[in-house]
Amino acid sequence: MKPSKSIFSITLALFCLLFVQTAFSQEKNEHRYEMMLNENMLADSLKNVSFGYTLDVSPNQLITLAEGNKIFLLGWGGIAQLGENADSTIASFAYTSDGLLMAVLKNRLCYMDTIGVFSPIAQLPTSYMGLAPGKNVIYLFDRVRTYSTYRLFVLAKGGKYKQLLITPEPITSLTEMGDSVYFAVGSAVFSFSPDDLKLNLVAGLQKDNAIVSITADTVRNILYLSTSDAIYAKQGNSMVYVTGDFGGGIVKYFGNGLILFNPETHNIIRIVNIDKSIEF
Repeated sequence: MKPSKSIFSITLALFCLLFVQTAFSQEKNEHRYEMMLNENMLADSLKNVSFGYTLDVSPNQLITLAEGNKIFLLGWGGIAQLGENADSTIASFAYTSDGLLMAVLKNRLCYMDTIGVFSPIAQLPTSYMGLAPGKNVIYLFDRVRTYSTYRLFVLAKGGKYKQLLITPEPITSLTEMGDSVYFAVGSAVFSFSPDDLKLNLVAGLQKDNAIVSITADTVRNILYLSTSDAIYAKQGNSMVYVTGDFGGGIVKYFGNGLILFNPETHNIIRIVNIDKSIEF
């Protein structure tokens, strides 16, 4: 499915900047920063848009964002809407391992069909749930602070979901690495093994330093976690501070780099070969 041709554009500076950065990269494994989007690159019609706190990468390697009831793709030529408007606000979205775009609309789990319309798959136990893909399943979790307890579910093919665990605080982010699920609650990250039902604390920051996003380099088994103003990395029993130069926000590991998205400033930065600068 092709994105809509009609929607907004980013100035030519986006393409030029990325071209220059690529041209001046001396080595394929060089550690470097790529500015993919900032406020100055946005057309006037998008400067006041509030993108949601979710980011993913499409099967065609395009950054995917949501605003209200719209999905957008960010590519070399600009930003364009993908598909039709949803019938309600997109609470969260993600691509499955086989490239299907899924989204949570109120208390419904939907997918984008071949004509760009979100169609329902399953009714969810609560509204505005978070969504994260696994290798063969989808994880859904309570992340809105409106309940006394918060639940994590796994959804298998066929639309059947199973409750994995309950937490006393909302789950802000989740990723799968190896045979375990890693999820952030407050200032801590826990791992959970669906096979043996073991729950472990794997990382913790100061109490008032909430973790807003986590992602994983599944090849090197590095877990990245971000707060509102910094990024950290954990491998095995070692956790290190990576950078605060660009603040914090939503992180997504893709290819050989870490994408950092700050919805407040519209900044999207990719740290290429980030593992080259980390000493555990």
